[in-house]
Amino acid sequence: MSQLAIHISDKSYINPANNKTKQIIKDLKINLNNNEFVCLVGPSGCGKTTLLNILANLDTKFSGSIELQPKHIQ
Repeated sequence: MSQLAIHISDKSYINPANNKTKQIIKDLKINLNNNEFVCLVGPSGCGKTTLLNILANLDTKFSGSIELQPKHIQ
């Protein structure tokens, strides 16, 4: 069995129209075990697609870590 540990402390974008920074994800911590089912829900613009892009390694500009850890069976 494995565990996926998602810890994102910050993901921000710079708005090119006004050069202001917009924080999309802040202090997100999710730990998932093998065979768990997860559904991401939320309003438009809350960071669902951004999180999936980070998990797929399509977006690497964030502060935090994504780790796949083996889980020892006792």
